[in-house]
Amino acid sequence: MDFSKFDETRSDDEQNHSDERLVFHYNREERLKHAPEIVQDYYSGKFHPYKGGLFKSLVNTRANRLLFVTIIFAFGIILFVNYFGPQKSSGSLAGVDVKLSAFSYEDSVYASLKLDKASKKKLAGFKDGVPVSATFSAHDKEGVVVQEVKVLGKYEGKELFLRTTFSDYDIISIDAVCSMLDSFSSLETQIEKR
Repeated sequence: MDFSKFDETRSDDEQNHSDERLVFHYNREERLKHAPEIVQDYYSGKFHPYKGGLFKSLVNTRANRLLFVTIIFAFGIILFVNYFGPQKSSGSLAGVDVKLSAFSYEDSVYASLKLDKASKKKLAGFKDGVPVSATFSAHDKEGVVVQEVKVLGKYEGKELFLRTTFSDYDIISIDAVCSMLDSFSSLETQIEKR
C-alpha cells in the first residue's frame, strides 16, 4: 500500500475549526455500578484505610495471631539455647569439669584451662596424681592455626590450671584438646579484649 498519498497532518485552520467531537465509549458511573463494594466506597468517600498500628495488624486475624505467637516462641527458644545451652568453652574430662578461657592484653594472648575439684566419689582415683595434657591452638580470623603449644600437668583431684601465652598475631580464638586417663575433650573460646 502506498502511504505517500495520505495526509498525515492537518493544517492549523482545520484543527481549530473542526466540528468533529471526540467520542468516548467509557462511562464512569456504569463502571462503578459493577465494581466491588470497597471500590464504590473509595470513590464515594466512605472508605477509611486501616489505621490500627503495628501490634493490631499482627493480631487482627486468627492467622496473624498464630504467626505472631510462633515467631515469639521461636525467638524464645533461640534465646534460651544461647544462654542456657551447652557452651563450647566448657566440658568434662574423666568426670571432671573443665573450662577454657583466653584474653588479650597488650601484645599477648593468655590462655587458661581450668580443671575443677573432683567430686568426693572420684577423688580417690586422683590421689596419686594423674597426668593431664592440653594442646592449645591459636586461630586467626580465617581459621588458620597460627601457633600451637602443648602443656602438661599432674591432676591430683584439686583445682588445676594449665596456662600458656601466645604472641598476638591477630588471634581471634583458642582451641584446646585435652586428655586425661582415657578421656578426651575439645574446647573452644573467643578472645576477650582487656
